[in-house]
Amino acid sequence: MIEKLPLGLYVHYPWCIRKCPYCDFNSHPKKSSGCTDEAYLESLIREFEDNLQYVDGREFLSVYFGGGTPSLFSPNLMKKLIDRISPYLNADTEISMEANPGTVSYDLLKAYKDIGINRISLGVQSFNDKSLKALGRIHDSQAAIESCENVKKAEFNNFNIDIMHGLPMQDSTLALDDLKRAIDLGANHLSWYELTIEEDTYFGIHPPKLPAEDELAQIEQDGFSLLEQNNFNRYEVSGYTRDIRCLHNQNYWYFGDYLGIGAGAHSKIKLGSKTYRKANEQKPSDYIQAIRDKKLCFKEVSAENLPFEFMLNRLRIFDRVNIDEFSVTTGLDFSVVKDRLIKAKELGLLNLDESSYGLTDLGRWMLNDILEMFLD
Repeated sequence: MIEKLPLGLYVHYPWCIRKCPYCDFNSHPKKSSGCTDEAYLESLIREFEDNLQYVDGREFLSVYFGGGTPSLFSPNLMKKLIDRISPYLNADTEISMEANPGTVSYDLLKAYKDIGINRISLGVQSFNDKSLKALGRIHDSQAAIESCENVKKAEFNNFNIDIMHGLPMQDSTLALDDLKRAIDLGANHLSWYELTIEEDTYFGIHPPKLPAEDELAQIEQDGFSLLEQNNFNRYEVSGYTRDIRCLHNQNYWYFGDYLGIGAGAHSKIKLGSKTYRKANEQKPSDYIQAIRDKKLCFKEVSAENLPFEFMLNRLRIFDRVNIDEFSVTTGLDFSVVKDRLIKAKELGLLNLDESSYGLTDLGRWMLNDILEMFLD
């Protein structure tokens, strides 16, 4: 009997108040959207219904409203989608929503909680006004602090704060000030990651001056120590938690299944022994038209690509990998990757025994080198 994989649902809301200069996500300024949230909601529900065969009778482990800025999507409209997917939820389903300071009040957060949102991920990025200005954020430090306090006041016990480091004009002291503030404000989960410059962004065309490599290394080492001292466990590349992991992200890294609906959303579904993927149109108006024309469809992933895809995800999370995980999630025999894992072990990048394998400290630093071994 072929095992069904855990399933998550990703819902993409593609609009922001303003596009940040570092952002390469599929997001568009709300004021120039050209279509209504009501029309977009209709397409989300239609896409969900058109793809129920891929749900395959499973309940969702998690639902994640990402963006863009999903906190611009009214609770009343969001509730209509949650009501539609409710037959596939259970009492333990993690339902996350990304939010930005400056877009959520206490009353609005309570409204989201009332419709079933039980996890908030707040895109703070920094508590320093100069850094926020350099990043093109719409909020200041005071708005960030107030938003964090409102999340706790609204009784969200599962609360992530996004914090960047390696920002323009930032040194280790300033980077740690941001981390300390996030810790003090009561988040139980932190996403702490380095600012990277992506080609198709404003920063890609007009790159800011960033800290030197030695300063970046110092920031990371000091940050790792601070997080460890405050009982934050690093369980994946940029994820740290005191108690509750992000189940939605963890399912990605474990190479579970996920259905993505919305503009630019991606899906990965295993049915039987085969794996399928789907990538939606990015522009919201094109996405809405594609849904009306039923032009979005799944395509089978070739067996040659699955070893790399599995490792790209599974080695991001630091839990040891059971030997049988590759076969269960890809439908391929472990022998397909065994020799390359042995080579990585010989290079000191992996610990490998008869039942499991995992990255060494060196392997974490040289993850890209390991992944290249699985490219055919």
